[in-house]
Amino acid sequence: MRAFKYSSPTEGSDIIEYTWAVAENYKVPQQLLQCSMEEFQELLTFLDGFTRREKEAFKRSAAADVSADIERSVRTECERAIAAAKREAAAAAAEVATLKGMLDGYRAEGRAMEDEIRRRCDDAWMGRLLSVKEENDKMMTYMRGELDGVRGELREAQERLYTRESALKVSQRRGQAGEEEFAAALGSRGWTLERVSDQARACDFKMTYNGCCVRFEVKNHENAVPGEDIKKFRRDMEEHREDTGIGVFVALNAHLGGTFKGRLVTQEWKEDSGQLLIFISAFNEQDADFVFLLLKGVFDMYVRYKGLRDGGSADEIASVTSELGGLRARIDNCMIHAHTMTKHLRELQLKVGRDKKTIMKMYDDTAEMLKSTSAEYQLMIEALMADAVSVVEEDAEPVKIRRKKA
Repeated sequence: MRAFKYSSPTEGSDIIEYTWAVAENYKVPQQLLQCSMEEFQELLTFLDGFTRREKEAFKRSAAADVSADIERSVRTECERAIAAAKREAAAAAAEVATLKGMLDGYRAEGRAMEDEIRRRCDDAWMGRLLSVKEENDKMMTYMRGELDGVRGELREAQERLYTRESALKVSQRRGQAGEEEFAAALGSRGWTLERVSDQARACDFKMTYNGCCVRFEVKNHENAVPGEDIKKFRRDMEEHREDTGIGVFVALNAHLGGTFKGRLVTQEWKEDSGQLLIFISAFNEQDADFVFLLLKGVFDMYVRYKGLRDGGSADEIASVTSELGGLRARIDNCMIHAHTMTKHLRELQLKVGRDKKTIMKMYDDTAEMLKSTSAEYQLMIEALMADAVSVVEEDAEPVKIRRKKA
């Protein structure tokens, strides 16, 4: 074996010494020993290049060995990792199989639990539905009963409404018939009434008496006149305070109650407007001629009273006031005596009716007495209307004048 060892320059000389290591049995070529400097230089260049190539080849061989070692180590590690991975995969497969078995068990348990829950829910809902159905049946039974009761009440209400409407229609027909009868009674005595019941707050009839507007409210109730009717009459007269002087409220059959109880004819003054309100109870039970004569006399005195009240001059205030007071006193006294007269006449009529069987023989005399008494009362009324009368009969009640503040 031979190899280039080192080279070093010779001290004190330009000669470079090259040293090789060779085997002991190596024989130096004779040519090397006899060659010239140029040849030796070429040899050295060759040896140097050979050495360099040998080193490079050694390096490549060493690198190949290293690569092979790395490849072997990597392959070994990979095979070891693959083996470990296979073992882990086998363990994982076993674990997966175990988990799959557990999952199948859980699924079966879940299905069983789900079936149990569904069964319990079905049972609970079925029980709840049955209870709701029972409650609903009870409620429906109750509602049917209530509905039947409501239907019964509705039928009763409809029957009452029908009865009320029928009664109202009958009452309206009766009231209209009474109004027409009253208008005909006054028409037969020369008074023509104009129907104004279709107008709001205008009463039933009106007429013009010597330039004075007179309104009539006629009621044909059987038993009693409601207080609202009288209040409405007063409101209607208040609505016509400018154009109406006299208002007459006539109850054909019933008797007026309240402050008018026990009075067949009475009057009421409205101080602010000067209107005169006359109330007549049970007109059909009284002598129509007598009531007509009374109204005519009162109307005549009121026309004179209204003329003085509306047309009196400032210079005649004292005399006009005195005459107005006298006319009002005459009207009031006339109404008081008329009440007494009508009361006596009605008592006589009732007495004749009650004692009719026992006094049949005296009937003609009693009828003649009634006629003469009625004639005497008519003469008395005419006298009262002609002259002022200040004396009131002892059994006559004093008139109550309702004064309204202006």
